[in-house]
Amino acid sequence: MEPRRIQKVGYSTLSVSIPMNWAKKMSIKKGDIVFLSEDNDGALRIAPEPSKVEDTSVYVVNVDKCDNTKVLGRVIVANYVLGRNLIRVESSRRLMREQIESIREVTQRLLGIGIIEESDRHLLLQCSIDPKNFPLDTVVRRLYTIISIMFKETIDSLIDGDLELAKDAIAREYEADTIFWLIARLLASAQQSRLVSENIGINTSMDIIQQNIIAWYLEMIGDRLQAIASNIIKLNSSRKGTDSELIERLSQMALISFTMFDKAVKSMLEKDLKVASDAVDLYEAVEIEEEKLLKEFQAVHSELAPLFNMIAWEFKIIAEHSTAIAEISIDNVLKNKNDICWVREDNEE
Repeated sequence: MEPRRIQKVGYSTLSVSIPMNWAKKMSIKKGDIVFLSEDNDGALRIAPEPSKVEDTSVYVVNVDKCDNTKVLGRVIVANYVLGRNLIRVESSRRLMREQIESIREVTQRLLGIGIIEESDRHLLLQCSIDPKNFPLDTVVRRLYTIISIMFKETIDSLIDGDLELAKDAIAREYEADTIFWLIARLLASAQQSRLVSENIGINTSMDIIQQNIIAWYLEMIGDRLQAIASNIIKLNSSRKGTDSELIERLSQMALISFTMFDKAVKSMLEKDLKVASDAVDLYEAVEIEEEKLLKEFQAVHSELAPLFNMIAWEFKIIAEHSTAIAEISIDNVLKNKNDICWVREDNEE
């Protein structure tokens, strides 16, 4: 932090100089326009014109430093999430086929990015996402819709023994990852740019933190549903009529978990504290049922008992994640103007 002394210009104008290093970095010169905005804590922000802050840097990924293709893929995803538009993947020798395939696979799972230049030793990736076209509420709703469909497909596959529905749920998780990474990119960009923040509907730095946490929980719920669907496929290969009662109990637990998830996300989107509270109240029912089922699974001498136990545990984890989302939703309601909690003015009794 660099201190600057306030100067008085004329009779009523106060001024402060801006650091020369910052002016050079932002390519600001005499006569240019800058924009001032006040944060919630009273801090004053100075921002250059939007056209001056567009990042045209090329970020180089050294393939030779990546131990394997998994590391390479994660590095590209990280650059995407950080909001970088031009990523040059290069090697000191000819790129191997598996490296190129890994890069292509990753770009296919990231929205708005593609290969625009290629040689035997490098690939140039460009991301063309304009944050103005992706309001955060709309993107989060999309992620909620995908996971909601996954949830319903998973439950129906458990109840009906329909393996195709379980496979559909597993395949849909890739789409959930794509939207999650898009949300992460938007939030990272919002943290770096007030203009992006305003365009996607973020008002405070606290919003960025909370939305990051919510997106992470939603993505984790998608991962849990993928694991459940995989276990349902294994379960159905040895499913017997004698297991119908346990499957029905497990299905009831799944339905409660879905109700929790649905209420938690809707409470966040609709800013409804009561719905959020209802979601939290349901967790105890899931916890109790999971404990009861665990004891019953231990008493059943069946090769399927571990699968039943794992599926029940996964639904419990989903319920825990849903509780966390609902609690964040309650915080969001209370930090804004509401009719439940407010600041008492000095003249109020």
